[in-house]
Amino acid sequence: MSARSNVPAQLTQALHEHAPRLALTDHALSLTYGQLAALTVRLQPHMPTDAPVAVFGKPSTLFGAAAAACVISGRPFVHLDPAMPREVLRNILEELAIATVFVAEPPAEGQLPEGITPVEVSALAADLPDDATPIEAPDVADDAAIYIVATSGTTGKPKCIPVTQRSAFLSYEWRDAYTPYGPEDRVGAYIFAIWEMFRPLRRGARVTFARFNELMNPADLVRFWQRTGVTEMLFTPSALEKALRALPAGPIPGVALQRIILNGEVVNDDLIAAVAEKLPGVSLWNLYSICETHDISITDVTARGAVDGAVSVGVPMPHLRAVVLDDADAVCGPGQPGLLHFEGTEMLGPGYVNRPEETALRFRNLTLEGRERRLYDTGDQGYVGADGAVYVIGRIAHMLKLRGHSIQTRELTESLRGYIGFGQAVPWIKEVEGQGKVLVLYYTSDAAQQAQNRADWGLDTGQMRMPAALSKAMRAVLPAYCVPAYLVRLDEMPINAVSGKTDYKRLPDITPQEAEQSDVSAVPTVVEAARVMGCAVGELDAALSFHAQGGDSLMAVTYLLALEEIYARPVDFDFALNVALGRLHELLSDTAQTGVTRADFTRKGVLLTGATGFLGSRLLAAAARDLPEDHVVYCVIREKRNAPTDRMQRVAEAQGVDPDRLVLISASIEDAQFGLDAESYGALTDCVTRVIHCAAMVNLAVDRSHSEAWSQAGISNVIRLCQDAGAELRFTSSSAVFPDTGGPFAEAPAVLFDGCSGYGAAKIDAEAQIADAGIAAAIVRLPSLYDLAEPNAKDIYEIIMAACQRCGAVPEGLMFRMVDANAVARFLTGLPSREGVHYYNFAPDTWLRLSDLPKGYDALPQDEWLEAAPLSPAERNLIAADPTVLHADSRFEHAGADAAWQAMSGEPLSAISDAPALAAARFTSSLPR
Repeated sequence: MSARSNVPAQLTQALHEHAPRLALTDHALSLTYGQLAALTVRLQPHMPTDAPVAVFGKPSTLFGAAAAACVISGRPFVHLDPAMPREVLRNILEELAIATVFVAEPPAEGQLPEGITPVEVSALAADLPDDATPIEAPDVADDAAIYIVATSGTTGKPKCIPVTQRSAFLSYEWRDAYTPYGPEDRVGAYIFAIWEMFRPLRRGARVTFARFNELMNPADLVRFWQRTGVTEMLFTPSALEKALRALPAGPIPGVALQRIILNGEVVNDDLIAAVAEKLPGVSLWNLYSICETHDISITDVTARGAVDGAVSVGVPMPHLRAVVLDDADAVCGPGQPGLLHFEGTEMLGPGYVNRPEETALRFRNLTLEGRERRLYDTGDQGYVGADGAVYVIGRIAHMLKLRGHSIQTRELTESLRGYIGFGQAVPWIKEVEGQGKVLVLYYTSDAAQQAQNRADWGLDTGQMRMPAALSKAMRAVLPAYCVPAYLVRLDEMPINAVSGKTDYKRLPDITPQEAEQSDVSAVPTVVEAARVMGCAVGELDAALSFHAQGGDSLMAVTYLLALEEIYARPVDFDFALNVALGRLHELLSDTAQTGVTRADFTRKGVLLTGATGFLGSRLLAAAARDLPEDHVVYCVIREKRNAPTDRMQRVAEAQGVDPDRLVLISASIEDAQFGLDAESYGALTDCVTRVIHCAAMVNLAVDRSHSEAWSQAGISNVIRLCQDAGAELRFTSSSAVFPDTGGPFAEAPAVLFDGCSGYGAAKIDAEAQIADAGIAAAIVRLPSLYDLAEPNAKDIYEIIMAACQRCGAVPEGLMFRMVDANAVARFLTGLPSREGVHYYNFAPDTWLRLSDLPKGYDALPQDEWLEAAPLSPAERNLIAADPTVLHADSRFEHAGADAAWQAMSGEPLSAISDAPALAAARFTSSLPR
């Protein structure tokens, strides 16, 4: 290809022409075109010359930058979605012989197979220069792959479809006439069509990535539109319709959207009407595209009238020609329905990687009208009108479409044979009231097969929802959209009397069951899940999540909205989908707003979160001691099994604090305005001079997305209070923002790293929000804390020391850092106020080592110690997943913390950690044997 006649050349030119403009942005990171060029240059030495690159991560700025760097460099990439089963991720890498993985977010332990070469994108994205970085466009062949789509996955081995450089370029150029882009455009990236981002980047536009929760929660989606000012976004029709249906009637205010592109499904009249009502002035385009052919046609449906019958998807682009064949492979004339194919030498892909039989089945070489032609079989039934427009009637049996995903029915049926016994099986898509389109498996089975199915999975005759155990087993190897929501056992398949084939119109409809609410012990999360999924309450297990029991992402939107109404508080989408139903009820009940509180606040003071926790109780004592006599401590304490008043009273008594110096705010930090009415909140902001935020939900076994979700609402409310009150913030962060080994780590902003825990990621995110908030703040990073007289039973190192004491053995190389909680409390309350944001690594390079322990403890290899130590399974698994916790030798820069502590106490920072005293308090020479 010549210059400017391929996508890499166009992107390279955009890097030079738009260097100072923002190219990619999300909630945590923004990159200019110039910085994207610099990152591309840093990534290029890691790119193989003869193989594709995999990019691991959810769509984000780092992910988009890594994928764009590959395309700019002429290297094809494939997306590895963290939501894919591990077996699927491994199969993609093996199928494409990929050894290099650009890691845009930390994978879970064992999520990526051994033997690959991970390249941490965040590390290479640090300290990128602002100036334009010279970069040259590569020479690329027309038939070389620009990227690879891994699709379907109905056997657990997804088909890998290379998209050629030429087809992408022709598609992008053709669509520019309908959906042009310029530097002023802001395009919202849709999670299921990440390769769409290269179109606007060619023209200097900004691509903005939403959080997953913002895409799935209608109210959050609107806030994303309003916050980012996106002018264009792509959706599947069902996802957009679900979101708009849940929003109030009337135009949505404050939205800059100008254009929405719909792709993956038929656009119905109700959706067009909803867009006209709620997004007036937004043009609506229906894109008909297939991975194997790239774009086919696009139609403006903004003002389309009601459609009865087949739907036109428009006239194909000039480089594609629609060919309709009958059952005998004869060409159908205009208006005559048949099986829809497309031909076009420059647009059709080469086929499926390492799948010659599948390629031959779908990419057909036929002699038609006297000449050899290569056609792609779309799986759609349709016809071509006299005007050349293509009309789609529906899908044929071997290919189904569900919310934009393609499902190969033959492959899926073979996969299902590994789980249940049947004679015949027909996967089909059915519309179910209240649930939308769902995948149903209709099957027949003889007596022996039915008995085995009942014994294995509890399958009964007739209709039933997919059992949770069977769903979980299948989801381990198949994408969620390939797991049927319902199973229907038939005595025999309905047969069309004329064709002798399955009569799909006679497959029985699904009748969802009413949720039985007679069980008074059923909590609302279970009852609502049953209602949304159309099953009896007794069929659901409170110990399993909505997702594990067959609920999909679109059902989860309905479920989430119902929970928000019941519990009167925002509900995180990932929570609604993935947290066990019983635990979800506990979390929502624990922090549910019981109504807006009115209170009187008249005295100046500091506001403290987490006052009943290990550190918070000591902060409470330090603040009460150091404050002027007429000042108070406002304590935000959430409802739990014990009343907040009782818990605050116990803490005050234990710490020797006069209760009259304390003012209770009974609320969760996640509650807007801390559950107060406007007048009370205003009075509080007049009184608060400083905020000490040390409340945090610490659960090291919880994944990063959940930990971040738990943290975000709380820190946003705390920041807002500081802004409204003009108050300074003292924030207790953690040394978990850095790895357990390495260093020295600076007293400066932290970035995500490979292997970062959910807790560490949540702290990094909170630190970034504080830094961007424009408030005076001290960010104090703490390691584990100790009190010689009162161990914190929840701390991982207290757990390890107790296990060592009980079994009389320690792991070889044991080494970790802890500091005195009382010194931390003194530092946080006594630190002088300063303008701006300042970071303090309150963690001296002082460790507890084996040499500090009394004599007589056996030193065992780490794996042997883990076997011998009296740990719970959760504790054992946690340590085994990250054994560096047993030898945490990371080092820190702490000049700021050292200077501040010396000025306050007259002692060096090393004095806050007394390893010999800690060892003496936790270990004895009288060992249990």
